[in-house]
Formats: sequence, C-alpha cells, structure tokens
Amino acid sequence: MGLGKALGFSLLALIGLNFLFVIIAETISGNLNLLFSDISNNPLIILLIFFGPLVSMPGSVFGSIFTQVSSGMIDSMLIQYIGFIVSPFVASLIAGRVGENKGGSFGGWMIVAMISAAVLGILAFISPATLSYYSIPLADPSLVLISFLMSGAVNGVFYGCFSLLFTKEEMY
Repeated sequence: MGLGKALGFSLLALIGLNFLFVIIAETISGNLNLLFSDISNNPLIILLIFFGPLVSMPGSVFGSIFTQVSSGMIDSMLIQYIGFIVSPFVASLIAGRVGENKGGSFGGWMIVAMISAAVLGILAFISPATLSYYSIPLADPSLVLISFLMSGAVNGVFYGCFSLLFTKEEMY
C-alpha cells in the first residue's frame, strides 16, 4: 500500500505545484490571459503545465537558474525554473514521507517521473506543435519520446534519492 500512496500523493503534489508555479510566472510576466486563451484554443497545453518540469534535466535547470541570477535577470523565467526544481523536490519528499518503506517511496516517485515523461512523449506523437509552448524543439517524435524517457529516468533517480532520505523506515 505504500507504493500506491506514494504514487498518488506525489503525483497530486507535482501537478498542483507545477500549476501553481506556472500561474505565478505568467502573472509576473503579465501573460496570464494569454495562457488561458492558449489553453482554451489547445487544451493539450494543460499536459505541459502539469508534467513539463520532468522533461528538463536537473543540471540544465540549475545552470539556467545560475545564469539568470548571475546576469541579474530576475523575471518570470527564473520563477518558472525555480518551479522546475521545487515541484519535483517537494513531490519526492511527499513520496518519501507517505511511502511506508524505501521501495514504496522510491518506486512511487520513479513511477510518477516515468508517467510524466511518457505522457509528454505521447503528446509529441499526438500534437508536436504543442511542445513549442515550453520551447521544446520540434524533432522526430520518436527521438523526443526517447529524450523525454531519459529525462524522466534521470529525474526519477535524482529526486528519488531525496524520497529515500525522507522515508519513515530506518536506514539500518
């Protein structure tokens, strides 16, 4: 039962926090009305909002945050990049606390990461133009699927370590 609870609660936390950070970033940039009109014109954009951060490698996101802070560009993209780090981190911590054992915590978070990557990979086949919302280059959908699955696996292992650290089960 620990795997199911970790999966469910971390998926809900990830979706909620991603949506919150996108709303905050779009409000700061003044494009909130444009976001909602884009969603009404193309409802598949909501999948990018919910699952988008897990197709970005953590190292590239940290590099982007460093570049923006060091150049003094404090804007909506910085908030969005911070959301790319905070959302999966908090969701993995929730998976760690809710999972009853190490396997349930890590497995629940890993499944969430792979579901997120697979959903966006399927979106690349269904509507490749939708991926341009997050400035994802349009390429062969099978290559996009492979890169998304690799990103999902890297994010699953990276943030899964944090879920292991916060599991209720003792280390010894």
